[in-house]
Amino acid sequence: MPEREQDHQRRDAAPFDPREREEIESRTPISPPAVFEVIRRAGRRETGRPAAALLASGLVAGVAIGFSLLTEALLRAHLPDTDWRPLVDNFGYTVGFLIVIKGQMQLFTENTITAVCPALETPNRETLAGLLRLWALVLSANLVGAAGFGMALWLTQGMQPEIWEAARAIAAHGTGFTAGETLARGIGAGWLIAALVWIMSTTERAHMPLIMALTYVIALAGFTHVVAGTVEAAVAALAGDLAPGAAVFRVFLPTLAGNILGGTVLFTLLTWAQIRAELHRQRTGRG
Repeated sequence: MPEREQDHQRRDAAPFDPREREEIESRTPISPPAVFEVIRRAGRRETGRPAAALLASGLVAGVAIGFSLLTEALLRAHLPDTDWRPLVDNFGYTVGFLIVIKGQMQLFTENTITAVCPALETPNRETLAGLLRLWALVLSANLVGAAGFGMALWLTQGMQPEIWEAARAIAAHGTGFTAGETLARGIGAGWLIAALVWIMSTTERAHMPLIMALTYVIALAGFTHVVAGTVEAAVAALAGDLAPGAAVFRVFLPTLAGNILGGTVLFTLLTWAQIRAELHRQRTGRG
């Protein structure tokens, strides 16, 4: 350990007994470089997982996200059509994300930060290949699961017609933006999901309120999420409200681009630029 760092530690510890020092350490917030390291290690583990495990986890996550649309539709169908209804029914959007994140399933938008951190730390062919492999496997599995959930809603529409109609209305609204609007709204969702991953890495508790709060903002603001949006696009397309070409070029591709821009470029890369020099100083031991 460098002499300067040892001096700092001695001065910090001098006025306090061991019990007090332990309490101070427990109350000291984790530093940004430490948060980055937590996420980087998680990303390194994920990129090294077998393809079959990633595909299975991504498929289950895609299905689970469908419960966001279903729960939102259930709430809407049982609430009066008033100005305050969106403040309540948008809470349904948080359910799918709670299942996925608390269940530690693979969701593409989480990997716009988690899997990117190892590639930023060690930018070589191997880490880039691992990132692209993870993205391709997880995204494809997410989309299959999400589209499958949308199809299940369509196939069972006769069981609870009022729920189907509510889901159809939500899907029509969520897929009704222009490509440019969809892209911009995707940036907001990507940034918030990346921020959620970052914040959760700073604490071991209170994850559920964090997930609910940030995904509720995504829903209330009308931001677009590529996996949740695939459920909506499947419902809208099967209902005849959205042409297949529009589902791809006006919904899916702009949302995907927006989520990557928001999560990887505007959050992860800017955060990396902020802490890169500090990480280098800590690892080289230079003051």
